[in-house]
Amino acid sequence: MRVLHVIEAMHQGGAESLVIEHVRNAAPGVESFVAALGRGGPALEEAQRAGAHTAVLRRAGRPAAPERIAALSRLAGTLRRERIDVVNAHNPTGGLYAAAAARLAGCAVVIRTEHSIHYPGRHSPLYPWLERWATRHSAAVICVCDAVRASHGPRLAALSGRFVTIANGIGPAPTIRPREEVRRALGLEPGALLVLTVGSLTSQKAQSVLIDAFAAVRRERPAARLAIAGEGALCDALEHRARAAGVADAVWLLGARADVADLMGAADVFALSSIREGLSITLLESMRAGLPAIVTAIGGNGEAVEDGVTGRVVPAGDAAALAAALRALLDDPATRASFGQAARARWCARFTAERMVRETEALYRRVLESAAPAAAAGAAR
Repeated sequence: MRVLHVIEAMHQGGAESLVIEHVRNAAPGVESFVAALGRGGPALEEAQRAGAHTAVLRRAGRPAAPERIAALSRLAGTLRRERIDVVNAHNPTGGLYAAAAARLAGCAVVIRTEHSIHYPGRHSPLYPWLERWATRHSAAVICVCDAVRASHGPRLAALSGRFVTIANGIGPAPTIRPREEVRRALGLEPGALLVLTVGSLTSQKAQSVLIDAFAAVRRERPAARLAIAGEGALCDALEHRARAAGVADAVWLLGARADVADLMGAADVFALSSIREGLSITLLESMRAGLPAIVTAIGGNGEAVEDGVTGRVVPAGDAAALAAALRALLDDPATRASFGQAARARWCARFTAERMVRETEALYRRVLESAAPAAAAGAAR
């Protein structure tokens, strides 16, 4: 079975990391291809090291509209030349290109993977029509959690049977540095408690709410620290927020990091203050690391975190509720340990990459088996 993953870019991010997991955990007999529509980057290189055939379809420096048409033609050519059986197209842009290319090539079964919940303004005014067309020409739409499925399926009621949930999963952690070594490198004092969040510095991650909550907590706990790993347009605004709250010395904006697993091992609590999520990969990484998590009741957060067992779930945008949850965990090492152990067990049971890829490849085989009789009937006519 020859599987092609189509994605807008393969620089660095949650969807990109899942493509790598699919390549890395592919069953014997599954040959993997990865096509980035816009740009490559570290994730594309990692997919290649994991065994995938890789390509970037758009060429930089050329006019946008003609180059989009050329990229579509290249994708259709790849489907024919490589005899692709299944295209797993990630997110709306990947789904549109894949559906159109498969129609042009007259081959391959298309499956779309939706990584995010739907929200007003997510796409252009044309997208509702384009989405219906792409979904009609897709054998199935994988949703990475039940919340994503609930946000997409009902909008396309006549096609809702094509939407299925296959929860995100991640593989075992890489070898990490010793906890105390990482803490020393960060400049943590002995006995300091570290709250960690990881994500793009964008409005959807709402790190400003986390800074406000942390500021309220730190007034009574001067040894507490907050580390924010990630890059984005709001870096300066978050630095200003920390200064205005009087906690600039205790809020560390770490930028983009390649050692997230090390940071998870060094932290005491993981926090996710998002106002919009699918099923966060960094949340799954915190569970794998055995960290208790405090998350907002958004998207798949509540599907991953069992409130009162592996962490706490609080209302989105509520700095006071987030602060209360932080206080309770920072002051209770026994509960932190209990939640962390339960979180790792939950990752092992429900959110591994091996499980995700096994379920996805089973779906590939089902749709190929369903497509075969239809193809044979068409050939007979």
